[in-house]
Amino acid sequence: MKKLLSILSIATILTLHSSAAVFALKEKTWDKFDLNYIYYYDPDGEDCNPSSGSVTSGDNKLYNGDPVLTADALKKISENKPFYEKSANKYGLSWQLIAALHFRESGLVRYNPSNGQGAYQLYSYTAGGSNSNAFLPAGPISDSEFQRQTDIVAKLIRDNYGAGLNLNTDDGVKTFFFRYNGTAKAYISQARDLGFSEAEANRGEGSPYVMNLADEKRDSRKNPNWKQIKTDGGGLNSPANLQPGAFVIYASLGGSSGFSSCSNYGSGNGDLNQTAINLAWPEHGHGLTPRDTYKTALAEVGLSNYGDYYARIGASCDAFVTTVFRYSGVDPNFACCGVSNHGATYNYVVNSGKFVEVLNKAGSLKPGDIRLSNGHIEMYVEVDGVGKIASASYGGRTGEIGPFYDNSATFKAYRWKGN
Repeated sequence: MKKLLSILSIATILTLHSSAAVFALKEKTWDKFDLNYIYYYDPDGEDCNPSSGSVTSGDNKLYNGDPVLTADALKKISENKPFYEKSANKYGLSWQLIAALHFRESGLVRYNPSNGQGAYQLYSYTAGGSNSNAFLPAGPISDSEFQRQTDIVAKLIRDNYGAGLNLNTDDGVKTFFFRYNGTAKAYISQARDLGFSEAEANRGEGSPYVMNLADEKRDSRKNPNWKQIKTDGGGLNSPANLQPGAFVIYASLGGSSGFSSCSNYGSGNGDLNQTAINLAWPEHGHGLTPRDTYKTALAEVGLSNYGDYYARIGASCDAFVTTVFRYSGVDPNFACCGVSNHGATYNYVVNSGKFVEVLNKAGSLKPGDIRLSNGHIEMYVEVDGVGKIASASYGGRTGEIGPFYDNSATFKAYRWKGN
């Protein structure tokens, strides 16, 4: 990976030992540096040639039917996913955002490259500030160090690169990836040349880092005028390579309704835990008034016109869990409604073959697990690493998040396993 810094740039950045200094640099050198304080990314990297594979939440297909990710890349993503998810849950994000960045920045390896910028190419942030050298030592990194770096990038997504953006929308996600790579003016111009609007250009439609291989006009095999910046500080003088863009990768992992065959609704990004958190009130006391995000989701999954009044307004336990599964895109066919007397939702969880029973105990449950009795259904979630229960109650309250409690004597737990 070619991330070249001039001697002057290196000397400047090596003096940054506090967050105040870092943000002061951002204001002074925005024309030269991206938000990582490195020049515009050269997408030629390791382990990133599309070949074959499949993904549970997405279809892993490009516009022309070719696969997005190799079998090896999918294997690495599977191995890294617990790290992505832990950091994503901590900061209220979709894990696919982190996975796509890791793919683009270091080919999914748990390794510090020789440029000293870490697995996510975050100069100055991951090096430890004033308590360590500016460069990270090259070589393999431990699980704990990879988790540390992943936590750092997740926090930066929330507080910096993704600040002010709705990361539950495709437009917000594209803008985030474009910011991360540096919002190069050449890529904004390239988008305009391809016929995109000013708003579309400014969210990265002309950036290979974001949108490479999204369609024919952004595939250099079909359009030789689709180009990339190949050298730091250079211009658009080379046809774009064949690495999928970050948004294309994100979408192939189930993060976007526009690219995922399974995510018919998509706003939950294929993540049960985050979708439940997004839809539920974060505390008790709202009665029958659903959160605005929940109102939108109920309409999109078809429950706002359901025959039962309480299901329509989300004040029904089965309607809440159904909406989470459908709106996340994990299971658009999740059955609603009815848990009492072995109703439709109860039978679907127990008898569809899509769930496996797990131990209903703290420490055994994972985010997104269902807890079910003949009369109530709820979901185990984690907020900042703390176990909670997300649920609604028929005729009493809309979706909300409450403290974890032990109901193992009367409830069984079930985990999604897919078809």
